[in-house]
Amino acid sequence: MDLAFNGYAVTLLVSGVLVLLFAAYLAVRSESAVRWFSGMMSLNALWAITYALELASADLPAMWFWIRLEYVAIAFVPAVWFVFVLKYVGREAWFTLRNGILIFGFPVLTLLAVWTNPWHRLHYRNVGLDTTGPFPLLSFERGPWYHVHTVFFYALVGFGLFLLIARFRRADRVYRLQNMAILGGALIPWVSNFVYLLGFRPYGHIDPTPFAFLGTSLVLGFALVRFRLFDVVPLARERVIEGIREGMLVLDRDGRVIDLNTTMRGFLGDKADQAVGGTLSALFPGQGFLEGVAAAAEGGRLEMDLGPGDDRRSVDVHVTPLHDERANRCGTLLIFWDITDRKHASQLLESQAAQLRDLNQVKTRMLSIIAHDLRSPLATLTGVLQVADSGMLSEQEFRDLIPMISRGVTDASGLLENLLHWSKSQLEGEVIQPERFNLKELITQNLVLFEKKLAEKGVKLSEAVAADAEVFADRDMISLVIRNLVGNAVKFCRPGDRIGLSCLMDADWTTLCVADTGVGMDPGLVGKLFGFDIVSRPGTQQERGTGLGLKLCRDFVEKNGGKIRVESAPGKGSRFFVSLPRRGVVAAPAKAA
Repeated sequence: MDLAFNGYAVTLLVSGVLVLLFAAYLAVRSESAVRWFSGMMSLNALWAITYALELASADLPAMWFWIRLEYVAIAFVPAVWFVFVLKYVGREAWFTLRNGILIFGFPVLTLLAVWTNPWHRLHYRNVGLDTTGPFPLLSFERGPWYHVHTVFFYALVGFGLFLLIARFRRADRVYRLQNMAILGGALIPWVSNFVYLLGFRPYGHIDPTPFAFLGTSLVLGFALVRFRLFDVVPLARERVIEGIREGMLVLDRDGRVIDLNTTMRGFLGDKADQAVGGTLSALFPGQGFLEGVAAAAEGGRLEMDLGPGDDRRSVDVHVTPLHDERANRCGTLLIFWDITDRKHASQLLESQAAQLRDLNQVKTRMLSIIAHDLRSPLATLTGVLQVADSGMLSEQEFRDLIPMISRGVTDASGLLENLLHWSKSQLEGEVIQPERFNLKELITQNLVLFEKKLAEKGVKLSEAVAADAEVFADRDMISLVIRNLVGNAVKFCRPGDRIGLSCLMDADWTTLCVADTGVGMDPGLVGKLFGFDIVSRPGTQQERGTGLGLKLCRDFVEKNGGKIRVESAPGKGSRFFVSLPRRGVVAAPAKAA
């Protein structure tokens, strides 16, 4: 086989070898998209080299031999190119077994059509030798399969370019030069091939497409050196960087932002679009301490708040200096950890711990009060009974002690009732069974229990609750509330004082008012009545209590969707207001005067 190299053949041969070396360099890269790019460049090199040998051939059989080898590259280049694009832009899920058969099936058919062309002439109708130019050239007439292959060729090339352009449009600016280099390098040979198909060919037959790969090699070689083209494939960047749930900000050596991820964009809000190329002072005005930490040689860590109003987030910022292979600082990495939920949880735990401490103090103090107040009447009753049993008390003396014993037992009974309700609510939780009932009837039933006490103390009680006053609540709970409020009023009234019960109603609420003209309370004591502190003080006749009654009143009223409040002043008595829904929980309770 005689070869006579000309300028075109030598140029193609040299460019093909260069492209092949470039492909071998890329073949050692581990990234899938890069390996497919290397395969495409290897096919390009094969195309250039075999076409160079075709142009150097002097007879038709030699040219036909090299054409058959050329089509190994020509047939498969668009398929390998398309798979590379799928890998590069993150559409590898499209590369299924079925699609792979379709993509590579056509090149196999084209290769078979070329190799068996003398038998059917589907690819080339006629093949001849043109010797009118400075060296012999192959001339041919296209067959039907040639046109099928051309459509397939440009369909894959066009779709691949579309996917690359779509990637280019939405890529971060830091990757747009990289994408532009790949687009430019890809367009050169395809444009040349299109020009060839339009009939613009040197000497009427020379295909400029393989020559265009020399330009592609130059473009991609420059991009490799200038942009470190395949050091970070955008797909890998998106999978790694965009997959990080924490905010990420990368600064160059001058402190300007060169990259950020989606989470960081959420932190920055409206400033995200102007982030790349900006500085920390522009992104986080008024937080110069962040710039100081970012500029520190050893990096650091700090907490800060980001965002306005209700969207404000607490973040923990980790700052890490970045260095090149010569240990020179080339940038800074900032990782923003959202610790809002963690801080809220910590604050909640602290609040709950404080409440637990308060509750423990309440229980400790309550137990000491119970130990004293419950033991005293029982000890008195036990002592009287022992003396009476020994015969040392006369019947008249025993009768004289009965009022004192009765008061002690009554106090102990009330104490035990409140204690049992409180214990049940603390240990088991109250089961609320709301129903609609007449409040006046319930009040009347409970006031009977205080008639004797009122008479003994000389306190007058009046009740002016409307006959149609109704509430929607747990009847037993509200009954205990009434007993505690009326009992407290009696406890702190002096002979001649008055107690009055009234109510105010609107469409949604019934508000009960229990007012007395007793000793009253100072503002400091009023503020503690419904808090964690145990407020227990003796009545006007040294009646005892645990301080649990009002706390039960608050708990029971609130569990039924109501509100309780108090107004009082020393020497002027007290007024307790209990607002309860008439038909269930509604917007806001009515206020009584």
